[in-house]
Amino acid sequence: MRRHNPVMLQETLDSLPDGCEVVLDGTLWHAWHAAALAARGIWVVWVDRDAHMIQKAKIFLKSDNLLDRVQIVQWSYAQLEYIAQQSHISSYDYILLDIWVNMDHFKEADRGFSIKLDGELDMRFDTSHGDTVREWLKKTHFEQMNTLFEKYTDFGQSYREWIVRSLLAARKHKEFVTTQDIRERSKWYGLNDKKLAVIFQAWRIHINNELWELEDFLAHFMSYLRPGGRCGIMTYHSWEDRIVKYSFKELVDNGRWKLYNKKVIKPNRQEVDKNKAARSAKFRIIEKI
Repeated sequence: MRRHNPVMLQETLDSLPDGCEVVLDGTLWHAWHAAALAARGIWVVWVDRDAHMIQKAKIFLKSDNLLDRVQIVQWSYAQLEYIAQQSHISSYDYILLDIWVNMDHFKEADRGFSIKLDGELDMRFDTSHGDTVREWLKKTHFEQMNTLFEKYTDFGQSYREWIVRSLLAARKHKEFVTTQDIRERSKWYGLNDKKLAVIFQAWRIHINNELWELEDFLAHFMSYLRPGGRCGIMTYHSWEDRIVKYSFKELVDNGRWKLYNKKVIKPNRQEVDKNKAARSAKFRIIEKI
């Protein structure tokens, strides 16, 4: 398996508070941030919903003799109380989140994330429960899908509504089972790969409750940071960054918190040249006073 380049790793390490001993890591990328932290002697609680990615992470961590420094919990990063129960750790010096999808998801056809690989329409991070995209498409209605596209795409209203009606009309004649079913039908409507990728992204966000998870985390993380502790969140889309930005601002305005970086941190040109996936990343960090 190929190793990934963790996004803004050096910036993460530079932002650790003095005397940092315990970190809650909710990043993806096969636990590479976790590995770098563990290599510094830090105890890491690493969280991921995806059992497949956890298995890959274990292989890498074991090969670097770091597995005994990383406690792995398969669950959502937003469920802080459950994570505390499972790890027996309820306060951290640093909490790190990476709000994105692991690029490996797009390379495994059977996960249903890729518009180019043929596989069943799944798109769940945790494949043990919840509706797949295929199941959701069978029962969704115009208002629901239109609202979803309004939130998570930049399609104009008339074009958006036309896409929704077209997809729902096509569903009456043939169930959408695989990614190829959607791709073939999209050609009829003149949807190019870029637009189809936006549609897939909207479905993925919905199926995995991605923004709800972020908002739920932001409503509760404060109680799990020690005084002087920091929370750093990497986002890759404007709506996610907006949620983090205004949540952090509200905390600062209410006192007992300060921004570590008043100006958002972005990857430098050298990193983007090596890792194109990092080009849209934004990193915001807040500190508990």
